[in-house]
Amino acid sequence: MKKIIFILPILLIVLFFCINTIDTNKELVLIGNKEMNIYLNEEFKDPGVNIEDVKIERNVDTKKEGTYKLIYTYKDQSIERTIHVVDPHRMIMNLNGDENTYVNIGEKYIESGCHVIDKKDGNVSDNVKIEGKVNTQSVGDYTITYSITHNHLSIKRKRIIHVVDKIKKNTNGIPVLMYHYIYTKDNPPKNNNVNYLLDTKLEEQLKYLTQNDYYFPSYQELEAYTKGEISLPKKSVILTFDDGEKGFLKYGIPLLEKYKVPATSFIIASKAEDKITKYASEYVSFQSHSYNMHIGGGNIGHGGIISVMSKNQIIDDLKKAQQVIHNTEAFAYPYGDVTEDAKKALKEAHVLCGFTTHYGRVKVGDDPTFLPRVRVLGNASLESYIYTIK
Repeated sequence: MKKIIFILPILLIVLFFCINTIDTNKELVLIGNKEMNIYLNEEFKDPGVNIEDVKIERNVDTKKEGTYKLIYTYKDQSIERTIHVVDPHRMIMNLNGDENTYVNIGEKYIESGCHVIDKKDGNVSDNVKIEGKVNTQSVGDYTITYSITHNHLSIKRKRIIHVVDKIKKNTNGIPVLMYHYIYTKDNPPKNNNVNYLLDTKLEEQLKYLTQNDYYFPSYQELEAYTKGEISLPKKSVILTFDDGEKGFLKYGIPLLEKYKVPATSFIIASKAEDKITKYASEYVSFQSHSYNMHIGGGNIGHGGIISVMSKNQIIDDLKKAQQVIHNTEAFAYPYGDVTEDAKKALKEAHVLCGFTTHYGRVKVGDDPTFLPRVRVLGNASLESYIYTIK
């Protein structure tokens, strides 16, 4: 009995040291991913580690974008987790053309692509991954997926391709509408003229287009249409807004988003400042209205300087604008003035479609570098508007 009493404390001491040694040698391991992304203002739930008795150094501020470190320490062991707090609205993707694309059976599918604007880094469209296949020999619906991951943020959009047995073809030409400025009743322009359109009138027009199932082709589709390569639906229309004016950016874009109507903003690249990133939208494509050719000094038409510029000078301006806008699908000639050198310059600068201020619809056989538009007048009625697009 005395021996047992003597041995018991020794056994307890040995057991204590054994347990302590085992616990000390236990490897500290993260539960979950070593790197995590969470949205701005989202609650962060720490998955923790495999040992409860750890010290944690944390400085994650979910109210501020950034990269943060969590450090877990247990005795002589330490392990880290990286947390990226990202703004889900920082990156905007807009599809070129209609998100529901129609293809006549047997004709080729034109991939129109998309644009992606990161509000911090600008245009990051080159990083987009496009997935999906379309069989234009078989009637049915097909899905093309556009996805991108950039600076720890991922976004994705889909386009549905409807291959149909017999499309109601457009035979009268495609009206490319030319708008300029948008204003509200409470904030009218000082010098109101036909270039200014009241926001309520724009809303009437957009409502009409959506309620009557109009189709919005991309510039890739429009170019193919002029070459006779594809058919476009009977009720097709393209909306363009010149100059990147503040009224359009402030009042027009929200209406385009409300009715989900894609449109183009032709902006003067030298005056773009932060317009592209500040007003990035799923329904607006920013295209070139030149870098610095929207000035007088010419000798034809409306007196735009482009008429006295050489082909190489025009190419230099186009490329300078492309460095700002990062798009080459469309170009609106400043003042609507066009020369043979200007048309050649567009081709060499790889611009798909060049638009003038000449009145008319785009038809099969038209020169893609010299396309007409239909001016939308601010004092016109809805009935007049409907007449111009039917």
